Amino acid sequence: MMYLLTKEDIILLTSHYSQLTRQEKWSMLVFLYPDMKDKAPKRALQANVASEKRASFLRYLKNTPIMQLKDQYKRASIDYVCLGSADYPYMLEHSYDPPFILFIKGNASLLKRISLGVVGARECSAYGIHALKKLLPPLVDSSLVITSGLAKGIDRAAHELTINGGGETIAVIGTGLDVCYPRENRDLQSLISQSHLLISEYPLKTAPKKHHFPMRNRIIAGLSKGVLVVESRERSGSLITARMALEEGRDVFSIPGSILSDLSGGCNELLKLGAIPVTSGEDILMNWTE
Repeated sequence: MMYLLTKEDIILLTSHYSQLTRQEKWSMLVFLYPDMKDKAPKRALQANVASEKRASFLRYLKNTPIMQLKDQYKRASIDYVCLGSADYPYMLEHSYDPPFILFIKGNASLLKRISLGVVGARECSAYGIHALKKLLPPLVDSSLVITSGLAKGIDRAAHELTINGGGETIAVIGTGLDVCYPRENRDLQSLISQSHLLISEYPLKTAPKKHHFPMRNRIIAGLSKGVLVVESRERSGSLITARMALEEGRDVFSIPGSILSDLSGGCNELLKLGAIPVTSGEDILMNWTE
């Protein structure tokens, strides 16, 4: 008996198809499911897929053993949620460029909770770590989920301080959930995937690529009610995340820093542009309860 592919099956298969760009994948999904048009990024709607590419993709959908692919995820204890499903995070779904699929491992209920994104410098200073140690405890005690990118520096500190303080954290990574980057975060990534939540839009075995990390930043911004920038140079991925959060209408919080430190240049610039200055966790909580 022939197995009829569901919409979720086709979205899963599309995420694995390497012969189309991300925009072309979106274009094909909108072609197959016109109801996804309203959720697609504008650039995707402008993407034209050549007829031979379209035919090759449709053959791939027909010939790929979907049940074997789904079994791979089941064996790895990885689930996935597709855009438009009831389990897809509401705030991310209503962001400007939501992933059409999210791979998740761990406590999926965290997707329903209020989240604060925390971003900052990979090569952070002692000041940045001490600032986090001061700010995070009241946020954790208020049951905010702390979301970050599992990079070195501020990201790692945010996850670890949250866990050590008895809180819950979401890590959004730029690889497949079975790949660890950087390698020194392997134990932390494993702990988060077991007791907290690990997320990626990339399928199994996806290696780290430079452009994955700015793309990951939009998920952090999209999941979060607001984003806290701890330390940042004037040109950095943290500022990309902050700009994305502002575009989504989310709050952006910034920790003031020394005018003599390059690591505080981005934070101080954000304050000039209207970011909310914070010197304690209560500053964030008060802003959200007023």
